[in-house]
Amino acid sequence: MSNFENLPERIKIHLEDLIRSSNLSNSEETKDLMASIWIEKKKLFEEQAKALDMIEVEFFRKDDERGVLLLTYSGSLISLSPIKDMGRNIEYYSIKLRHDVPEVVIMSDSNVSGDIMVDNSVHFTRGPIQKTSSIFKIVSFKEDVGKEEQDKRIRQATIFLTNAFVKVNRTILIKDKNIPDQFNIKSIAKFIASKNGITQKLAKQIIEDYQYIVECGILLGDRVRIGGIGSIVLRKRSPRKARVGINPRTGEKITIEAKPEMMTPRMSFGKSFKEKAATVAIKG
Repeated sequence: MSNFENLPERIKIHLEDLIRSSNLSNSEETKDLMASIWIEKKKLFEEQAKALDMIEVEFFRKDDERGVLLLTYSGSLISLSPIKDMGRNIEYYSIKLRHDVPEVVIMSDSNVSGDIMVDNSVHFTRGPIQKTSSIFKIVSFKEDVGKEEQDKRIRQATIFLTNAFVKVNRTILIKDKNIPDQFNIKSIAKFIASKNGITQKLAKQIIEDYQYIVECGILLGDRVRIGGIGSIVLRKRSPRKARVGINPRTGEKITIEAKPEMMTPRMSFGKSFKEKAATVAIKG
């Protein structure tokens, strides 16, 4: 029996929802891979909690002053600091494959509006997130652990788990067979055609039209945004004088030609894209 079929029904429902919202292929292979990822996240969460001497509970009272770390059925991570004068600092990390929810939300001086229970959503008293998806695991601290130490352990657990979860998620994108092996016009057109039920000829035409309108916008002097990747704009480059330089391969002196003032394209990358890039394993 596959990993997916071995999961509890409630988890399978959440994973199927993630597959649909992430536009992944709804195949048995994808389901099994999603299940493997979920199992790995559960293992990481449990091991980190154990390493930091945190205890698992089924129920956590809203007026309990201890800090708490939560894992939802859909794979999100929520950390709640110990209660202080104005409430709790709450961090909500939606480390999933979907794009219809924010990736990170930080709420200062907030709290939960009710007791926290496994299999139930958590509701917050203030902030941009009103409630979470259903809670799968709750871990907190023994009574003899001071608030400062709780804060430190929750911070370290959050840093480790958020980075680990993002890297685990990348495997579904790498292994999804819908993603082309090469990223040229032909293979990208084939991918878009298959995903949207159109001909490759039409997909190629759409890509070329998109490239044309992006190029027009840039050359007309506008800043053109390329989705969440970043934006391209023309910038004036100052003239460069002729000068003598050194050939790095031979060490010989060479003459570097003068260049007139001209416009040149510059690309700036978006925060989300740079964060994703930072999760890529370093090669070599």
